[in-house]
Amino acid sequence: MTMLKLHLLGRFEVVRADTPIPAHAWRRRRPADLLKLVALAPGRTLGREAAIDALWPDKDPASGANNLHRALYDLRQILGGRWVDIEHGLLSLRPDVWVDVDVFEAAARADGSERWGQAVALYRGDLSPEDRDSPWLQPRRAELRARFVDVALPLARSTADRGDFSTAIPNLRRVLEADPANEEAHRLLMRLLAETGRRAEALRQYDACEEALRVAGRPGASEETRALWDAIQRGAVGPPQAPPAQDAARRASRRLLGTTEPAPVRGRGAVTLLLESLLEQGSGTLVLLGERGVGKTRLAVEGARLAQARGAAVLCGVATGRGAPYALLADAFAEEARANPAFGDPLAGAAPGSGVAGEDVRQGIFDAVEQALRAASGGRPLYLLLDDLHAADESSLNLLHLLARDARALRLMIVGTCNEAAVHSGTPIQMALAHLDCARLARGVRLPRLGLAATREQVADLLGEPAAESTVTQLYRLADGSPLLTEELVRAQRESSTSTLPASLPAAIHARVERLGARAEALLAAAAVAGARFDFELVHPVSGLTPHEAISALDACVEARLLDEDGAGYRFHHALVRDALYEGLPPARRAALHGALADALEAVVPPGGEPPSEALAWHRRRAGDDERAVVHLIAAGHRAAARAGLGEALAFYSEALELLERTGGPTATQELELRDAMGRVQLDLGELAGAARSFSQAARAEDGANPSLAPEQRARAHRLAAVSLAAAGQLRAAAGELEEGLAAVEAMGEEAAALLHLRAQLLWHEHRPAEALAAAEACLVRAQEAADADLAARGADLVALARASLGDPLRPPEDATGPRERAQQDLTPEHPVPLHLVLWDRDLLGDATAAEVGHAAALLSQRARQREAVRAAVSGRYGEGVAALAAGELDLAEVALRDALERHRATGSAIGEALALERLAALLTVRGRLDEALSLVDLGVVVAERARLRRHALTRLHATEARNRLAAGALYAAEDAVREASEAAARHGPCAACDAAFRPEAVRVWLARGRLGHADAEATQLEELARQRGGRVVFAIARLARARVLAAHGRVDEALAALANARAGFLGAGHRLDAARTVRFEARLRGAGWTIPEELLALDALAILDADA
Repeated sequence: MTMLKLHLLGRFEVVRADTPIPAHAWRRRRPADLLKLVALAPGRTLGREAAIDALWPDKDPASGANNLHRALYDLRQILGGRWVDIEHGLLSLRPDVWVDVDVFEAAARADGSERWGQAVALYRGDLSPEDRDSPWLQPRRAELRARFVDVALPLARSTADRGDFSTAIPNLRRVLEADPANEEAHRLLMRLLAETGRRAEALRQYDACEEALRVAGRPGASEETRALWDAIQRGAVGPPQAPPAQDAARRASRRLLGTTEPAPVRGRGAVTLLLESLLEQGSGTLVLLGERGVGKTRLAVEGARLAQARGAAVLCGVATGRGAPYALLADAFAEEARANPAFGDPLAGAAPGSGVAGEDVRQGIFDAVEQALRAASGGRPLYLLLDDLHAADESSLNLLHLLARDARALRLMIVGTCNEAAVHSGTPIQMALAHLDCARLARGVRLPRLGLAATREQVADLLGEPAAESTVTQLYRLADGSPLLTEELVRAQRESSTSTLPASLPAAIHARVERLGARAEALLAAAAVAGARFDFELVHPVSGLTPHEAISALDACVEARLLDEDGAGYRFHHALVRDALYEGLPPARRAALHGALADALEAVVPPGGEPPSEALAWHRRRAGDDERAVVHLIAAGHRAAARAGLGEALAFYSEALELLERTGGPTATQELELRDAMGRVQLDLGELAGAARSFSQAARAEDGANPSLAPEQRARAHRLAAVSLAAAGQLRAAAGELEEGLAAVEAMGEEAAALLHLRAQLLWHEHRPAEALAAAEACLVRAQEAADADLAARGADLVALARASLGDPLRPPEDATGPRERAQQDLTPEHPVPLHLVLWDRDLLGDATAAEVGHAAALLSQRARQREAVRAAVSGRYGEGVAALAAGELDLAEVALRDALERHRATGSAIGEALALERLAALLTVRGRLDEALSLVDLGVVVAERARLRRHALTRLHATEARNRLAAGALYAAEDAVREASEAAARHGPCAACDAAFRPEAVRVWLARGRLGHADAEATQLEELARQRGGRVVFAIARLARARVLAAHGRVDEALAALANARAGFLGAGHRLDAARTVRFEARLRGAGWTIPEELLALDALAILDADA
């Protein structure tokens, strides 16, 4: 039976059959409001008139009734059934729907700390925090907040009385989030902080208490609180003196190596000097590369010991490879929180919303991580050890790039380990290492295997005495200098009754396990299936052993150094040990153990808790339970997307779709929802070809059981496919998707209005104002028929822009609705990406002149100012800047682009900021300010990694970086930048603006490096783009590239002819800057005796850098 769960505390999320309904399904506000209203009503029942009064207080009864029935219809479509019904004028929610508010209130009413603990766990934040303004929610929100405080405060008091400060302190902080002026909670938190040796934090908490009371309009702290403050000041509360600093390096050693006293480092003198150099600098990034088992982690731990000896704080994290976003840093912060309960983990606690997280969420995560690192450092330098970078998720690697860039400001020394065999072209780790290397943010060093002398020392350390030379020689021959294999061979020989050495690492491990007996083998098999790190309480029931048998086997495995205790659980002594055991299991047994572990994981999820979907998907997939794996993969994808882990979300969705197609194919509804979710993530990533394909396939989803989806669903998918294609500059293909969408809804209804709005916008950008006007007027009519005030207003904007392009004055809007009122309207979904912003660069490639593009951008700016639409205004300002740059008006362009940059920052548009940084860097490169330009590119790359249309921005930024490095004469750096641009472009897909930006730079770089074949191939690609797309500027760009190749082949006359064609095209379009480059290039071809014609001298003056030409 399908189950429906409704989460209202801390977020609004509806889960149907264990899969969250995506946020975009709630694009209209009122269906969600209606569901909340009925769910929160007493007995889940509400009169029709009461619902209308709450949701549409300004409507007459007839209009309100119409709106109610429309919202109810939409709600049933979203939920897939009559979960909310109306009968005899009463709205009701089915009693079998699970609502977290109801479960929370039941637990809060009960007696006992166990039920109170359940209530506190269920209260994940304010009621429906995404809707702060609805008056009908506010009384209930305040009531639930007070109820939470009533339960959480006594629970914190009782846990503190039991000495469980690590639970009490976070609960008290949550109490103060809900009730900042709760003096009793402040006082108890002060006492606990002081008693755990955090005197400074306790005193700061007193200041926070005073401020909260002042804001609440109450007198200052009570006498009791002031007396506590005085006692803390005098040192009368808590330890008499600060406890010695916790040995974080020893914790890291125990966690990563299984011992606090590891054997000495042997044979690594040169790399140890590099570590000491990093510590001497006090900031920077070093990546230790090598094969598995070569000693990378041991050396990184040695760095932690040396750093701590110099007074640095130490933090370590391990990548798990399970696909959850930010898992590498989350692991480091979770470990710190275990050691220091007062530490605020920025990646734990708050539940994400649903849907694809916006740029503001990503920025918030980045900021919170940097703040947490500052807190962990305690004002000291921080040594951050990141183990197994090759297994890290893309989001963690993006964070690593940010931290490496800010290492000096953060006083951060980052040391990572990476299995070089896992670094393949196009993988997240390869691209991350390329970013770090290209920007000179990190140094990589490869660890070779040990030589014979170092192996001799290692064997002596393992045996406790020097070994016979014959033994050392034999070990060296078998292990070939691998430290891990040497260790396992020595242990195997010591445990064996013979002197024979195993032939390989798996053989050595299996021999050692066999000697421990069947119980140890059963435990290790279950543990190997669980992963490199595991929870014993989860694993031992799966092993089939009794608790006593399992504990005995665990002790034996730890004593044999097959397993290590790491402070939070258990781990295999090395991942290769785990791999050898896992791969040695028969497939049937391995699958059965995966299934049993998945069952065990599900059994420990508390009521209302969030299941570990990533781990469950991993186990179910390997257990062969594809049907249940799909549910968890989709849930993991939704969760990753909501946490801004776009690459991780796409991987989960893709795997789910692959499983569905392999097991008979998805239903039409499943395919629509899954491909729509994939498309939205791909669109945010800037993987536009993939996004267009996903949305187009979603629009065409069919199956025998459900041959026809709702026309509006198909039309919406066609519209999003058109948005994806338009963002890539493929306007003809976008127009085809729009036609299919309009046909699906017969050009009627709200979705028709949205399709017509997009058509009008694209036609206006193609400088076809009459056709744009017709589409905008049709959009306005359909939006008014659908009573969608917001879409009608945007349709009116395009009507005004089209008329202004036809010569009419741009009149102020007649709609008097202000920005605040409009924010309360039901919003037809805006384009998921800012199309105006990305289309200006595409517009400059066509037949319109730079002046015409600049005029259109100025019109958009003016209209947006009239409408008080800040984001549209800054998009127009950016368009003015790029048009002025193309026209060679460098002063005007710099002013406009700097203005756009600041406004994009102010509005929180990362994609706008990244594109403005890229164009500004291109301008400064032309002006010869190379270092300043390069710093802007570096910043732009960091910004782009949290931006919408990520690959689009990265392709353009690396293209400009290539131009900049070539201008500086740094040919190898220019080549690196071209390779990065090429990799980003490959994932981005065909994009006119990006191809026109990076391929000409690739031609120049390959020619400078003497690779004429590569340059010819890029020039051919540009010529093909010109043939397919048309437009005199694209043709001119292609001719200039071909002229460079011809000149490199010594065909100067043909090159000069091509240059003349290119210059004519650029000048015809008013692109004086590119025309100037043709003049300077021609002067170099003709030699010192050629005099530049007078009419070209002004152009020549624009080419400040000869090398750039």
